[in-house]
This record gives sequence, structure tokens and C-alpha cells, in this order.
Amino acid sequence: MNANSKAGNLMRTLFTSVHKNQGQALTVSSRPQKATCTRRRGQTLLAGLSVMALTVVAGCDAHKPQEGVIGYVSGFAGAVSAEEPRAALIGEDVLTAGGTAADAAVAMASTLTVTLPSRAGWGGGGVCMSRLPQEGKPVKVYAFMPEVLPGGGFVPGMPRGLYALHAASGTMRWETLLTEAENLARFGTPVSRAFAKDLAHVGQGVDLHGEAAVPFLKDGRLLKEGERMVQLRAASTLSALRTKGVGDAYAGNLARIIADELPDLAQQRRGVLRRYSAQKLDPIVVETQGNEDLYLPPAPFAGPIAAKAWSHAENAGNAVAARVGTLPAPVPYGSTGFVVADRGGMTVSCVLSMGRLFGSGQTLGATSMFGFQPITTEFDVKSMMPLLIGNRHNHDLRLAAAGAGASAISDALQFAYGSYGLKTVAQSSIAEVAKDGDQMTRVTGVYCPDGAPSKVDTCSVPFDPRGSGVSRMVGVEFTGDGSALGNIQFK
Repeated sequence: MNANSKAGNLMRTLFTSVHKNQGQALTVSSRPQKATCTRRRGQTLLAGLSVMALTVVAGCDAHKPQEGVIGYVSGFAGAVSAEEPRAALIGEDVLTAGGTAADAAVAMASTLTVTLPSRAGWGGGGVCMSRLPQEGKPVKVYAFMPEVLPGGGFVPGMPRGLYALHAASGTMRWETLLTEAENLARFGTPVSRAFAKDLAHVGQGVDLHGEAAVPFLKDGRLLKEGERMVQLRAASTLSALRTKGVGDAYAGNLARIIADELPDLAQQRRGVLRRYSAQKLDPIVVETQGNEDLYLPPAPFAGPIAAKAWSHAENAGNAVAARVGTLPAPVPYGSTGFVVADRGGMTVSCVLSMGRLFGSGQTLGATSMFGFQPITTEFDVKSMMPLLIGNRHNHDLRLAAAGAGASAISDALQFAYGSYGLKTVAQSSIAEVAKDGDQMTRVTGVYCPDGAPSKVDTCSVPFDPRGSGVSRMVGVEFTGDGSALGNIQFK
């Protein structure tokens, strides 16, 4: 067994999770035994695993899992890359259960609100690019930045943004996709290295106020890496969004709590909350020197700047020529990106943001949602750089990336051109980016030189050495010499 194989086994062991369902402990493995079992309407992944475990004992067919159960997809299921490990592995579970990239993106984003609440939250916003290769205009941009409320504060952007993405391309039930995040919040999850690094900034330019700090404290001190973190209010918020739908944040009880923070302006605030919607935009399309198109988010995001920088890199034949500098960040900023692709070639690249690290540092009323707190108008939209490259003829994915942070534009473009334009090994390309970019910025991505899903065995999922995330190909069968294993990276 080679080193990478050992690392893969270790990763699976570390992320085996124990949950409670109806008062009984259930061990959920990332590679459960496959079984054919009746799936009830609305059944969650966790409940599906419970039924599967019981029916395996009862003697059902152990080789044909039902759709919606982890392990339903055999062979290649897709790829995931995220800055926080638990979110990546939950995205993997959704893909192996038969979900689309949009389903996995919803599950990953909701998980990040629990495991990396410093950078992703229901009270924050973001931008996602979704690529459906079979459509005439394959890429759509979903923008869901928070809007100002009368009297102060912001409308939560993420609930409607994720719901718009899911409504367009998801196949699994919405409530199923939020269940695992709710369980992690209610029963607890270990503090990851990525979140521990953010907690270290508290008191050093970052403040957490009152009740907002309680879930992250133990014996009066901040939690450390590996210590268990329980967030009961976050579980309640996730329960409301799961059972009542995202409308609860705009016209339901969660909206009432947000509006009533300022009683004199409550009616006006309710009106702004009700009218909020995510934007569905067309991307900027740049023809590359091959048969592919580069897709970038339009203004006010940094797509126009990135398009010019890409042309400079092509003319110079140099990835560093794609760099456009680093945005000034007067305070620690809070944004994170992730990429997910499914077996059909659908790909989602997202960057989520709280503005400042931990947003406003306080929650919206009695909810667990940290309020969004912008840094500057320019920084908040230009520190988010999702991008996609796809073949315009056979519709294969070539590259997807998400840059989050002060040098997001430069870092994402340098990685993309270095890997795609110069055919540099993706891990080497991202390692060079890490040397040149801001040390808090992160890039996640996947690169498939021969296209996905046509020839996935050549795909690479590099990790950013500045971070502590996980990038994985999902369900790729390895050869005896371990050659395909080299495409899976752990950090």
C-alpha cells in the first residue's frame, strides 16, 4: 500500500461520524455497505442509512443501493474541493447518493455555516457559477449579496441564493440536503484546523459579541482544533430552513426576528426582506486559444478585470501575467470557496462571504445567523472569483476554480492559466500561486486536461498549501500501480 493510499484510508477513518437518530446511536461510514431498501418520500440521507443498516441485517440485496443512499453511484461520481474538510466529504456523500453538483453545493454550503461560520453563514452572501453542459447557454451566475435593511443590518442573501441554484438544477429534496448540517450543529463536530485558524483571530482585529461567542468557548477560552463544538441555535435555524423552507428567512418567523430588532422600523424591514431575491445573471464569456470558453462572473464582480488579465496571460504565455495585484484588506476578511462536479459534467463553483471574518460578530436576534458586515463595496465583490472553462463542442469540463480573498482574482487566474494554458501539473501550479498570493487567500479547484466526464482518469484536484482543506475525486477506481491515486490530494 503506497503513501497516498494510506492517507486515503486515514482520511476515511478520521471522518467516520457518529450521529443520533430517534435516541439511538448510528455509526455512519463514508463507505457504507450497499443495499436495496425501500426509500420513503422525503427520507434523509441519515434516515436512509438507518433503514439500510436494518434491512441489511434482515437480508435485503446487498449489491443494489437505492437512489438517495450513499453508495448508489458506482464508479466515477464527481469531484469536490473545499477549504474545510467536513464540507468536502459531505459533498462527496451527496454525489455518491446520486445527487447533482447543485445538490452537493447546497449540502456543502449549509455544512460550512456550521463548520466554518467565520466565512460562510445564512446571514451572508456570495456568488455561484453553475454549468449545465447539455444546455445551449451552459453557464448561469447566481449572485446573492446581502442588501441593506432600513435602520441598519442586512438582508440574508445565502438562503435564497442556494435555493435558486437548487431549484434550477437540484434533484434531491431540499430538506434532505440540510439534514447533515443540522445534525453536526445539534450533536457537535470537532473544530477543524481551518476554523481553528480563524478563531485565533478573535481579539486580534475580530470580535465576537455576547451570546455569539458561547458555542466557541470552553471553560472561558476559545475552542482548539479537535475539540467538540455544539451549536444548538444554529441547529434550530437549520431546522427552520429545512422544514419551513428558505421563505422563513424572508416572510416567516426568522424574518420577524430580524425585522423586530428595530421595532419602529419593523414594517419597513419586513417589506425589504420579502422583496429580496437572488439574481440569475449571464456570465462573461472569453474564447480561449483552444476550443474552450472561459466563464467569469459579470460586474459588479471582477469578471471584466479578469477577462483582461486572461488576455494578458495568453499574449505573454506566462501565468504570472494574469496577476492584477492584491486588494487592500484593513481587517481580517471572511470568505471561502468550493468547487463540485458531478458524473454528468455539471459543475458548480461558489464563493461565500460574511464580509469581515465572523461578519458583524453578533447574531441576528435570537437566530444563530451572524450578520453580514462589509469591508468595502469594492473589496466584498472583488474578493470572490469563481470561474469555469468548458469545451464548446463536446461540452466537457476542463477546469473549475474558486478564489476567495484579497488576491482572489490573481490567484484563481494564475492557477487556471498555469494548469490549463501552460499544461502545468495542477498541484505545481497552485503551489506557485500560494507563493505569489496573499497568505489568507485560498483557491479550490479541479482540472481535467482531457475533459470530464469523457476522460476523468486524467483529472487532478489540487489543494492550496495555504489552507487546510480537502480535494477529492469521488469514486475513481485505482489501478494496481496506484497511478490514478495520484489525482487525489489531502492536506
